[in-house]
Amino acid sequence: MYFLLKEIDTNSLSFKFLNWTSIPFDNTLKKIQQVILLLSILFMIPSCQSDDIVSKKDEELNLELEQLYKSSPLVGFSVSIVDNNDVLYQNSFGYADTKEDKKYTEYTTQAIASISKTVIALALMKAVEQEKLDLDTDINQYLPFEVKHPHYLEKPITIRHLATHTSGIKGVQEIDYRSYIFENLSEIDLSIYPPESKPFFDFVKANVDIDDATYLEKALAIDGEWYDVSNFSMNAPGEKYEYSNIASNLAAYVIEHATGISYEEYTHLYIFKPLEMNTTSWGKDNITSDTHATLYLNKDLEIPNYTRIAVASGELTTNNSDFNRYFIEMIKGYNGKGKLLSTEHYKEIFTPQTTHEEIKDTTGGLFWIINNKGNIEHSGGGLGIVTSCLFNPTTNKGYYFMTNILEDAILNPDVSTPINKILETLDIYMDKY
Repeated sequence: MYFLLKEIDTNSLSFKFLNWTSIPFDNTLKKIQQVILLLSILFMIPSCQSDDIVSKKDEELNLELEQLYKSSPLVGFSVSIVDNNDVLYQNSFGYADTKEDKKYTEYTTQAIASISKTVIALALMKAVEQEKLDLDTDINQYLPFEVKHPHYLEKPITIRHLATHTSGIKGVQEIDYRSYIFENLSEIDLSIYPPESKPFFDFVKANVDIDDATYLEKALAIDGEWYDVSNFSMNAPGEKYEYSNIASNLAAYVIEHATGISYEEYTHLYIFKPLEMNTTSWGKDNITSDTHATLYLNKDLEIPNYTRIAVASGELTTNNSDFNRYFIEMIKGYNGKGKLLSTEHYKEIFTPQTTHEEIKDTTGGLFWIINNKGNIEHSGGGLGIVTSCLFNPTTNKGYYFMTNILEDAILNPDVSTPINKILETLDIYMDKY
């Protein structure tokens, strides 16, 4: 017995049939064509409905973020929601440069601060995979100058210690300040900046642009110009989590000596190029002024142009579009499906290896943080920079945020609340897509 579709209920997606036994044979072809047409419509309906749902979510999220932007002191920002295959949502708000009336877009580039450290983890494990280094080897086997913990001379600092912030090398503010190199700072009227910023600007005026090796040796080698036992904590290597930019930069420097090529070249060759992150670099190299964001102390006050020595800990310069390629690869890698590393080597990155005593139920992998909800994340904050990325390893969905303004309790206290609201909104919508 043959049947012909008689009715389609597009709401319930149910259909009724008509007995076809009485249809004359010469009408059969025409009826078949009608059936094919109706079936085509039927199968298009779920797709259209799905597109409508996504579009509605986009509109709702756009509206919420637009309202948050308008009520905030933020200059501009870009956000995205991704899963382990694709970008689910992406949008930008405000300005990359207010004077130039330049909009902030998904192609706006800027440094992303400490999220840069997650690239060190990936590069380390690539070098391990290539059998160029071992995480549990004394770093002095790779370095051209010796670095030892002055309170524990017999206990070596390993690469794993550097990558888990347990080396005992402290994050010393003065050492961090020495890495800032400003353009023509002597020609800038610094009186327009808040008085609280004067000590910083006075300090960095004397900075001289030097290479990474010289910077690290001056701070960490026992005969270094800036060396002091106070650059090291009272905790033995491997004993306690203590966040450190210079220890992170030292990890990148180890990669250089283990592989024989610069860290910048190594990451380009084995990370950025395979992922087609074509506008990503270190510092401001290869970044045109047309795409680069101006950084702000507050909504009305630009920060003078600067770069930093030892770029690995915070000077990855990228945009939302490029970063999503990297972020999706990280989620794939967590699931053993990444293309840059084997499953085994990705697993090492995300395996909890340290406990954050200051943050309850939070642990650390290699530079990544596993928070008290089990989500994997990293954030970044710098002079005119705030960034955040997080993914849920159960749903394989995550979000990314970047903005071009300073977050500081003294110099810009009104920024934290709107940023937190934006991140909370992304966290909610992440589960809706």
